[in-house]
Amino acid sequence: MDLTEIERAFLRQLSSEPWISTPLFDHDLVARLVELGMVDAIPQTSGDTEYRITAEGRAALSG
Repeated sequence: MDLTEIERAFLRQLSSEPWISTPLFDHDLVARLVELGMVDAIPQTSGDTEYRITAEGRAALSG
């Protein structure tokens, strides 16, 4: 799987801890990672989204 530099950087950031987006974050930047199952997007009651790396995402980083 060929990942963009933005996708790879996002996965690296998530590999150490989950991240909660700000309301202005462009979710389209990481939509493909969510669709591929590399990242879980968990809506928060505040309207933000929490992103967590999955096992597939960790495998993509090490591969």
